[in-house]
Amino acid sequence: MRRIVLLSAMILGSTFAFNSVAQAGSTDVHFNGNVLSSCTFSNVQNGTLGLDVAGTTLSSLPTSGGTSGQAKLTCNNILATLSASAPQQATAPAGYDHTTAIKTVAVTGTGANLVAIVAPSIPFPVPLPGVTNLSVNMTTTTLGLIPSGAYDMFVTLTVTP
Repeated sequence: MRRIVLLSAMILGSTFAFNSVAQAGSTDVHFNGNVLSSCTFSNVQNGTLGLDVAGTTLSSLPTSGGTSGQAKLTCNNILATLSASAPQQATAPAGYDHTTAIKTVAVTGTGANLVAIVAPSIPFPVPLPGVTNLSVNMTTTTLGLIPSGAYDMFVTLTVTP
């Protein structure tokens, strides 16, 4: 019996000695990243040129039979700037002198930002992040009649985040 009592005491003592206490634990898991300011153009649709009734102006305006170009501007930051170049000539028939033409550009935008560019190369603030839908128009007017043929003109849009 003594052995049983001694053995029972040893078993009971080892139960208390090796009994583990459950403890809560915690840790922090960090996530790091660097989001760069960015603005991108997408869904670019070219416009078309038409000739006014006087025969001296090529234009994307509907009054001349043209259509405006379109683009989406998406920015993830605030205080970007948008500018548009004066109309530039890619190709034109012989006899057309683009260097002496009076060139105008008009860019309007709706959506995240209201845009109204009427002077080429002057940056326009795009203060809010999001999508701005742009409509781009151009005209080029000469002193004389514009020769017949195929014309390819373009306006360069530039955004700085």
